[in-house]
Amino acid sequence: MSQEKFELKNLYELVDGANNKFANKTVYKFNRTKDEEVSITYGEYYHYVRKLTLAMNEIGIKDQKVVVMGETSVQWMATYMATVFAGGVIVPLDPGLLHEEIINFINLSEAKVVVYSNTFESLFKEQEAALPTVEKFVMTNKALFTLEPDEEYVDEKYISYRSLLTMGEKLYKEYNESNDDNKFDFFDQDTEKMQILLFTSGTTGTSKGVMLNQRNICAVENDIFPVFSILGPDDVVLSVLPPHHTYELATAMLAPFMLGATISISDGLKYVVKNIKQFQPTIMTLVPLFASTFYKTIQKNVEKQGKTKKLKKGMKISKFLRFFGIDVRRKLFKDIHEVFGGRLKYLVVGGAALNPEIIEFFDAIGIQMSQGYGITECAPLISVVPLDKFNTHSCGKPMEGVKVRIEKEREEDNYGEIVVTGKNVMLGYYNRPDLTAEVMTDDGWFRTGDYGYVDKKGYIYITGRKKNIIIASNGKNVFPEEIEEYIETIPYVSEVVVVGRENEKTGDTVIAAVVVPNYDECDAHGLHEDETIYEAINHAVHDLNQKLESFKHVSVVELRKEPFEKTASRKIKRFLVK
Repeated sequence: MSQEKFELKNLYELVDGANNKFANKTVYKFNRTKDEEVSITYGEYYHYVRKLTLAMNEIGIKDQKVVVMGETSVQWMATYMATVFAGGVIVPLDPGLLHEEIINFINLSEAKVVVYSNTFESLFKEQEAALPTVEKFVMTNKALFTLEPDEEYVDEKYISYRSLLTMGEKLYKEYNESNDDNKFDFFDQDTEKMQILLFTSGTTGTSKGVMLNQRNICAVENDIFPVFSILGPDDVVLSVLPPHHTYELATAMLAPFMLGATISISDGLKYVVKNIKQFQPTIMTLVPLFASTFYKTIQKNVEKQGKTKKLKKGMKISKFLRFFGIDVRRKLFKDIHEVFGGRLKYLVVGGAALNPEIIEFFDAIGIQMSQGYGITECAPLISVVPLDKFNTHSCGKPMEGVKVRIEKEREEDNYGEIVVTGKNVMLGYYNRPDLTAEVMTDDGWFRTGDYGYVDKKGYIYITGRKKNIIIASNGKNVFPEEIEEYIETIPYVSEVVVVGRENEKTGDTVIAAVVVPNYDECDAHGLHEDETIYEAINHAVHDLNQKLESFKHVSVVELRKEPFEKTASRKIKRFLVK
């Protein structure tokens, strides 16, 4: 269904426009408790956010920092919007951070208000003295969520979100009585000033505060619209990734407002399969780890049921029929589609390159998988493969308002650093003009730190992160991500990080794969001891080496029993892998 586009100038237009077009349509669905599902319309959310905006203004957050952290919730998104509408600066934090990192980031941002889910109550009560700039702690609780105020606001340091809503309700009535048109005309939406502060992953010493404004965010949403315009009010997005992740925010939380789609909120990683069956999404945005897990789970279940040959035969038949324009994939692979709720049509993957084999598999069974590419400093989208296109290796063409060029270090290289310009590019790093200067070219383009190339049709291909490159003994660059893609296809492998190791005897750099085994899969194949597991994985890696150029061969395999430490968006913290 093609949608009529409206060009966003600020985020208030996004919420206001959705209310005008889809007021009675459900915007959010979530489980308030284990047995209670809640639905909220675009109209209800519109008034909810307006009330909270008035309350935020009343407690003085204009030009001040407001930290928000916790699980995905309506309160989380309402805090984001209300802070921006009231002229404040929203600071989304990863709830998976160590407590020490949370305290450090709050102090680095000089936050005046902290909005947090009830799981962090004890932390802030214990660490209050370590947070000198914070004047208000506002606690949310999904289980107590309500659109109606029912708890009197008391001007204290620790307050509930519901009491903040009470204040907003009172101010809202007063404002509506004194304003016939009920418009927020007294809030100046300055789209050029910094209103979003995002701390990149890494230790607190290496993490940088990315400064974004409303122009950056709206530029991305305007560019997303043509890509997602085949979606509409009948579509359902399942939000799995945390909203502090800019990719999730842009694609799963903000884009649906232009389309009138419903956003269903997952209960957490443990409940994704259950939520898929419950909410029956038509589209999901994922990181590669999730996509790979889905793929491996399907393969495992098919093998367990003894239907591997039947699946492969079905895929061949389907491919033959599609050549003549006959598409029977959803009928032919009905059992697999039922696992995904029966309505899933699209998977949009971003965060890192995905194995093309996985994209081809999902396409073969009738689920379109599109890769996107972005970085926090670009708010975050740079490119994406349109939902009606198919490309297994590329992360898409640059978004409409984005320009990309490749800067090679050597003329003979077939790749170089991806450099970007557009309205989506950040204002700079918070209080670090020196670091900002390092990533900006003389003509004002942003250096992404990613290496890749662009083909003749304008599609971007990522080869790897600049900082992850391993310099082989022959001087050639090795991108660990490329090798990891191959190793991740080994059924005995759950997770892998490829690193460079120094050979103690020769001093040469060798390629090492640090592997977390998939113990369930190993057990199913009679591999119970560490020694036999190592032998099986080492043998499989040796076979994969034959597909790689000699200087990319993995010489060392190391087993690791515990999963790698990850961010809340399920990215491995590579800097911690020793």
